[in-house]
Amino acid sequence: MTQENKTTTDQSLLRQTFYNNDDELDLLDVVAQLWKGKKTVVVTVIIFLLLAVAYLFIAKEKWTSQTIVTQPSAGQVANYNAALNVLYSQFPQDKPGLAELQHQLFGRFSSSLYALSGSLQNLEEPLELKVEPVTAGQTEPLRVTFSAQTAKEAQAQVTHFIKIVNDEVVDDYGADIKRSMEVKSRELSDSLNSQMKVAQDKKEQRIEALKQALKVAEASGVVNSQLTQAEFLSDDTLYLLGTKSLNAAITNEATRPLPLDEKYYATQRALRSIQDLRIQVDNLQSFRYIMQPDLPLRRDSPKRGLTLVLAVLFGGVIGSAIVLGRNIARRYRENH
Repeated sequence: MTQENKTTTDQSLLRQTFYNNDDELDLLDVVAQLWKGKKTVVVTVIIFLLLAVAYLFIAKEKWTSQTIVTQPSAGQVANYNAALNVLYSQFPQDKPGLAELQHQLFGRFSSSLYALSGSLQNLEEPLELKVEPVTAGQTEPLRVTFSAQTAKEAQAQVTHFIKIVNDEVVDDYGADIKRSMEVKSRELSDSLNSQMKVAQDKKEQRIEALKQALKVAEASGVVNSQLTQAEFLSDDTLYLLGTKSLNAAITNEATRPLPLDEKYYATQRALRSIQDLRIQVDNLQSFRYIMQPDLPLRRDSPKRGLTLVLAVLFGGVIGSAIVLGRNIARRYRENH
Protein backbone atom coordinates (compact mmCIF):
# COMPACT_ATOMS: atom_id res chain seq x y z
CA MET A 1 0.00 0.00 0.00
CA THR A 2 1.46 3.37 -1.00
CA GLN A 3 1.75 6.34 1.34
CA GLU A 4 -1.02 8.18 -0.52
CA ASN A 5 -3.40 5.22 -0.28
CA LYS A 6 -2.60 4.80 3.42
CA THR A 7 -3.34 8.48 4.12
CA THR A 8 -6.63 8.23 2.20
CA THR A 9 -7.59 5.13 4.17
CA ASP A 10 -6.80 6.82 7.52
CA GLN A 11 -8.92 9.83 6.58
CA SER A 12 -11.75 7.50 5.55
CA LEU A 13 -11.56 5.74 8.92
CA LEU A 14 -11.72 9.07 10.76
CA ARG A 15 -14.78 10.09 8.75
CA GLN A 16 -16.46 6.75 9.43
CA THR A 17 -15.74 7.08 13.14
CA PHE A 18 -16.43 10.78 13.83
CA TYR A 19 -18.40 12.19 10.86
CA ASN A 20 -21.96 11.68 9.60
CA ASN A 21 -23.19 11.31 6.03
CA ASP A 22 -23.14 15.09 5.54
CA ASP A 23 -19.40 15.07 6.30
CA GLU A 24 -20.02 16.94 9.59
CA LEU A 25 -18.57 16.06 12.98
CA ASP A 26 -21.12 13.85 14.71
CA LEU A 27 -20.78 14.77 18.40
CA LEU A 28 -23.65 12.51 19.41
CA ASP A 29 -21.90 9.54 17.84
CA VAL A 30 -18.65 10.46 19.62
CA VAL A 31 -20.52 10.74 22.92
CA ALA A 32 -22.20 7.42 22.27
CA GLN A 33 -18.86 5.78 21.60
CA LEU A 34 -17.47 7.20 24.82
CA TRP A 35 -20.52 6.04 26.74
CA LYS A 36 -20.10 2.53 25.45
CA GLY A 37 -16.49 2.62 26.54
CA LYS A 38 -17.23 4.34 29.83
CA LYS A 39 -15.68 1.52 31.82
CA THR A 40 -12.36 2.13 30.11
CA VAL A 41 -12.62 5.87 30.77
CA VAL A 42 -13.53 5.30 34.42
CA VAL A 43 -10.71 2.80 34.92
CA THR A 44 -8.23 5.21 33.34
CA VAL A 45 -9.43 8.06 35.58
CA ILE A 46 -9.09 5.81 38.65
CA ILE A 47 -5.54 4.85 37.61
CA PHE A 48 -4.58 8.51 37.25
CA LEU A 49 -6.19 9.30 40.60
CA LEU A 50 -4.17 6.54 42.25
CA LEU A 51 -1.02 7.88 40.63
CA ALA A 52 -1.91 11.38 41.84
CA VAL A 53 -2.49 10.14 45.39
CA ALA A 54 0.83 8.30 45.31
CA TYR A 55 2.51 11.48 44.07
CA LEU A 56 0.94 13.49 46.92
CA PHE A 57 2.37 11.04 49.44
CA ILE A 58 5.83 10.85 47.83
CA ALA A 59 6.38 14.45 46.69
CA LYS A 60 8.26 16.82 49.00
CA GLU A 61 6.05 19.49 50.47
CA LYS A 62 6.94 23.14 50.05
CA TRP A 63 5.92 25.74 52.63
CA THR A 64 6.95 29.40 52.42
CA SER A 65 7.28 31.80 55.36
CA GLN A 66 7.70 35.50 54.71
CA THR A 67 8.65 38.59 56.68
CA ILE A 68 9.04 42.30 55.92
CA VAL A 69 11.95 44.33 57.30
CA THR A 70 13.04 47.97 57.12
CA GLN A 71 15.49 50.44 58.70
CA PRO A 72 16.15 50.17 62.46
CA SER A 73 14.36 52.61 64.74
CA ALA A 74 16.14 55.45 66.58
CA GLY A 75 16.01 53.50 69.84
CA GLN A 76 17.73 50.48 68.27
CA VAL A 77 20.80 52.58 67.39
CA ALA A 78 20.72 54.93 70.42
CA ASN A 79 23.74 53.46 72.26
CA TYR A 80 25.84 53.37 69.11
CA ASN A 81 24.87 56.96 68.30
CA ALA A 82 25.86 58.02 71.83
CA ALA A 83 29.27 56.38 71.35
CA LEU A 84 29.69 58.32 68.11
CA ASN A 85 28.87 61.54 69.96
CA VAL A 86 31.83 60.86 72.25
CA LEU A 87 34.09 59.85 69.38
CA TYR A 88 33.31 63.03 67.44
CA SER A 89 33.07 65.36 70.47
CA GLN A 90 35.90 67.57 69.16
CA PHE A 91 34.54 67.68 65.60
CA PRO A 92 30.74 67.17 65.83
CA GLN A 93 30.28 68.40 62.27
CA ASP A 94 31.97 65.21 60.99
CA LYS A 95 29.63 62.86 62.85
CA PRO A 96 27.01 61.08 60.69
CA GLY A 97 23.45 62.05 61.57
CA LEU A 98 20.97 59.64 63.12
CA ALA A 99 19.06 59.16 59.84
CA GLU A 100 22.30 58.52 57.96
CA LEU A 101 23.38 55.99 60.58
CA GLN A 102 20.07 54.12 60.27
CA HIS A 103 20.44 54.13 56.47
CA GLN A 104 24.03 52.85 56.64
CA LEU A 105 23.14 49.99 58.98
CA PHE A 106 20.19 48.83 56.90
CA GLY A 107 22.19 49.18 53.68
CA ARG A 108 24.85 46.89 55.12
CA PHE A 109 22.15 44.48 56.35
CA SER A 110 20.36 44.30 53.00
CA SER A 111 23.61 43.82 51.05
CA SER A 112 24.63 40.95 53.33
CA LEU A 113 21.15 39.42 53.04
CA TYR A 114 21.29 39.49 49.23
CA ALA A 115 24.76 37.94 49.35
CA LEU A 116 23.54 35.15 51.66
CA SER A 117 20.60 34.46 49.35
CA GLY A 118 22.97 34.04 46.41
CA SER A 119 25.32 31.74 48.33
CA LEU A 120 22.43 29.52 49.44
CA GLN A 121 21.27 29.21 45.84
CA ASN A 122 24.73 27.96 44.86
CA LEU A 123 24.74 25.08 47.33
CA GLU A 124 24.70 21.49 46.09
CA GLU A 125 21.14 21.34 47.44
CA PRO A 126 19.94 24.94 46.92
CA LEU A 127 17.96 26.65 49.68
CA GLU A 128 15.25 29.09 48.65
CA LEU A 129 15.91 32.32 50.54
CA LYS A 130 14.45 35.13 48.44
CA VAL A 131 14.98 38.83 49.07
CA GLU A 132 13.09 41.48 47.12
CA PRO A 133 11.80 45.02 47.67
CA VAL A 134 8.15 45.29 48.66
CA THR A 135 7.76 48.18 46.23
CA ALA A 136 9.55 47.91 42.90
CA GLY A 137 12.34 50.46 42.54
CA GLN A 138 12.61 51.06 46.31
CA THR A 139 15.47 49.84 48.49
CA GLU A 140 13.18 49.38 51.49
CA PRO A 141 11.22 47.78 52.98
CA LEU A 142 12.34 44.31 51.93
CA ARG A 143 10.30 41.13 51.72
CA VAL A 144 12.25 38.03 52.79
CA THR A 145 10.84 34.56 52.12
CA PHE A 146 12.14 31.06 52.74
CA SER A 147 10.74 27.73 51.54
CA ALA A 148 11.05 24.46 53.44
CA GLN A 149 9.34 21.08 53.78
CA THR A 150 7.32 22.11 56.84
CA ALA A 151 5.66 25.35 57.92
CA LYS A 152 7.55 25.55 61.22
CA GLU A 153 10.88 24.86 59.53
CA ALA A 154 10.26 27.64 57.00
CA GLN A 155 9.41 30.11 59.78
CA ALA A 156 12.38 29.06 61.91
CA GLN A 157 14.84 29.21 59.02
CA VAL A 158 13.89 32.69 57.80
CA THR A 159 14.21 33.94 61.38
CA HIS A 160 17.57 32.16 61.71
CA PHE A 161 19.04 33.63 58.52
CA ILE A 162 17.95 37.16 59.40
CA LYS A 163 19.51 36.78 62.85
CA ILE A 164 22.78 35.54 61.33
CA VAL A 165 23.02 38.57 59.01
CA ASN A 166 22.05 41.03 61.75
CA ASP A 167 24.59 39.58 64.22
CA GLU A 168 27.32 39.81 61.61
CA VAL A 169 26.54 43.48 60.86
CA VAL A 170 26.29 44.38 64.56
CA ASP A 171 29.57 42.61 65.36
CA ASP A 172 31.31 44.45 62.51
CA TYR A 173 30.00 47.84 63.64
CA GLY A 174 30.86 47.09 67.27
CA ALA A 175 34.41 46.06 66.35
CA ASP A 176 34.74 49.10 64.10
CA ILE A 177 33.81 51.62 66.77
CA LYS A 178 36.09 49.92 69.30
CA ARG A 179 38.98 50.23 66.87
CA SER A 180 38.04 53.84 66.22
CA MET A 181 37.97 54.54 69.96
CA GLU A 182 41.42 52.98 70.41
CA VAL A 183 42.85 55.04 67.56
CA LYS A 184 41.22 58.21 68.88
CA SER A 185 42.53 57.51 72.39
CA ARG A 186 46.09 57.17 71.10
CA GLU A 187 45.67 60.31 69.04
CA LEU A 188 44.48 62.33 72.03
CA SER A 189 47.22 60.93 74.26
CA ASP A 190 49.86 61.91 71.70
CA SER A 191 48.28 65.36 71.43
CA LEU A 192 48.43 65.83 75.21
CA ASN A 193 52.09 64.79 75.29
CA SER A 194 52.90 67.20 72.47
CA GLN A 195 51.11 70.09 74.14
CA MET A 196 52.85 69.29 77.44
CA LYS A 197 56.23 69.30 75.68
CA VAL A 198 55.44 72.64 74.01
CA ALA A 199 54.41 74.14 77.37
CA GLN A 200 57.64 72.85 78.97
CA ASP A 201 59.68 74.37 76.15
CA LYS A 202 57.88 77.70 76.60
CA LYS A 203 58.61 77.66 80.32
CA GLU A 204 62.31 76.91 79.79
CA GLN A 205 62.52 79.60 77.12
CA ARG A 206 60.98 82.11 79.55
CA ILE A 207 63.48 81.22 82.26
CA GLU A 208 66.37 81.58 79.83
CA ALA A 209 65.07 84.98 78.74
CA LEU A 210 64.87 86.13 82.40
CA LYS A 211 68.39 84.83 83.12
CA GLN A 212 69.76 86.69 80.11
CA ALA A 213 67.95 89.86 81.23
CA LEU A 214 69.48 89.43 84.72
CA LYS A 215 72.97 89.34 83.21
CA VAL A 216 72.26 92.52 81.28
CA ALA A 217 70.84 94.22 84.40
CA GLU A 218 73.89 93.26 86.47
CA ALA A 219 76.22 94.52 83.75
CA SER A 220 74.24 97.77 83.50
CA GLY A 221 74.04 98.26 87.23
CA VAL A 222 70.24 98.27 87.25
CA VAL A 223 69.22 97.04 90.70
CA ASN A 224 65.69 98.39 91.02
CA SER A 225 63.01 98.56 88.39
CA GLN A 226 63.21 101.57 86.11
CA LEU A 227 59.61 101.22 84.92
CA THR A 228 56.27 102.34 86.24
CA GLN A 229 54.40 99.95 83.89
CA ALA A 230 55.80 96.60 82.75
CA GLU A 231 52.90 95.13 80.84
CA PHE A 232 54.44 95.05 77.36
CA LEU A 233 58.12 94.35 77.96
CA SER A 234 59.98 92.45 75.23
CA ASP A 235 62.83 90.06 76.01
CA ASP A 236 65.29 92.81 75.07
CA THR A 237 63.92 95.26 77.68
CA LEU A 238 63.39 92.85 80.58
CA TYR A 239 66.67 94.03 82.19
CA LEU A 240 64.87 97.29 83.07
CA LEU A 241 63.04 95.40 85.81
CA GLY A 242 66.27 95.36 87.81
CA THR A 243 68.22 92.56 89.39
CA LYS A 244 65.94 92.25 92.42
CA SER A 245 62.79 91.77 90.34
CA LEU A 246 64.51 89.50 87.87
CA ASN A 247 65.89 87.19 90.61
CA ALA A 248 62.40 86.95 92.10
CA ALA A 249 60.90 86.26 88.66
CA ILE A 250 63.42 83.48 87.91
CA THR A 251 62.74 81.79 91.26
CA ASN A 252 58.97 82.06 90.75
CA GLU A 253 59.12 80.85 87.12
CA ALA A 254 61.01 77.69 88.09
CA THR A 255 58.25 76.58 90.49
CA ARG A 256 55.34 77.89 88.43
CA PRO A 257 52.99 75.29 86.80
CA LEU A 258 53.29 74.82 83.08
CA PRO A 259 51.36 77.39 81.02
CA LEU A 260 48.66 75.07 79.58
CA ASP A 261 45.90 76.62 77.48
CA GLU A 262 42.23 75.71 77.08
CA LYS A 263 43.02 73.45 74.12
CA TYR A 264 45.01 71.16 76.42
CA TYR A 265 42.14 70.80 78.87
CA ALA A 266 39.62 70.26 76.04
CA THR A 267 41.81 67.45 74.72
CA GLN A 268 42.10 66.02 78.22
CA ARG A 269 38.30 66.07 78.62
CA ALA A 270 37.86 64.27 75.28
CA LEU A 271 40.40 61.60 76.27
CA ARG A 272 38.75 61.05 79.64
CA SER A 273 35.33 60.71 77.98
CA ILE A 274 36.63 58.02 75.64
CA GLN A 275 38.45 56.15 78.42
CA ASP A 276 35.38 56.19 80.66
CA LEU A 277 33.02 55.12 77.85
CA ARG A 278 31.66 51.59 78.06
CA ILE A 279 30.66 50.64 74.53
CA GLN A 280 27.43 48.62 74.46
CA VAL A 281 26.12 47.24 71.20
CA ASP A 282 23.79 44.68 72.78
CA ASN A 283 20.67 46.52 71.68
CA LEU A 284 22.09 47.66 68.33
CA GLN A 285 20.03 46.35 65.41
CA SER A 286 20.58 46.77 61.69
CA PHE A 287 16.92 46.26 60.80
CA ARG A 288 13.39 46.43 62.20
CA TYR A 289 10.50 44.04 61.61
CA ILE A 290 7.42 45.47 59.93
CA MET A 291 5.96 41.96 59.82
CA GLN A 292 7.37 39.11 61.88
CA PRO A 293 8.10 35.81 60.06
CA ASP A 294 4.70 34.19 59.65
CA LEU A 295 3.68 30.56 60.06
CA PRO A 296 2.25 29.58 56.64
CA LEU A 297 -1.21 28.00 56.68
CA ARG A 298 -1.21 26.73 53.09
CA ARG A 299 1.59 24.88 51.37
CA ASP A 300 2.86 25.99 47.98
CA SER A 301 3.17 22.50 46.57
CA PRO A 302 2.00 19.95 45.94
CA LYS A 303 -1.54 21.40 45.85
CA ARG A 304 -3.85 18.57 46.75
CA GLY A 305 -7.03 19.85 45.09
CA LEU A 306 -5.34 20.97 41.87
CA THR A 307 -3.41 17.71 41.58
CA LEU A 308 -6.58 15.60 41.92
CA VAL A 309 -8.52 17.75 39.43
CA LEU A 310 -5.72 17.48 36.88
CA ALA A 311 -5.57 13.71 37.45
CA VAL A 312 -9.30 13.41 36.66
CA LEU A 313 -8.94 15.61 33.58
CA PHE A 314 -5.90 13.80 32.21
CA GLY A 315 -7.45 10.42 33.06
CA GLY A 316 -10.61 11.38 31.23
CA VAL A 317 -8.70 12.62 28.18
CA ILE A 318 -6.45 9.56 28.01
CA GLY A 319 -9.37 7.19 28.62
CA SER A 320 -11.43 8.86 25.88
CA ALA A 321 -8.45 8.67 23.53
CA ILE A 322 -8.13 4.95 24.27
CA VAL A 323 -11.87 4.32 23.53
CA LEU A 324 -11.89 6.31 20.31
CA GLY A 325 -8.57 4.86 19.18
CA ARG A 326 -9.88 1.35 19.81
CA ASN A 327 -12.95 2.08 17.67
CA ILE A 328 -10.76 3.38 14.85
CA ALA A 329 -8.66 0.20 15.06
CA ARG A 330 -11.80 -1.96 14.91
CA ARG A 331 -13.06 -0.14 11.80
CA TYR A 332 -9.67 -0.58 10.23
CA ARG A 333 -9.72 -4.32 10.83
CA GLU A 334 -13.29 -4.57 9.47
CA ASN A 335 -12.28 -2.78 6.26
CA HIS A 336 -9.31 -5.07 5.76
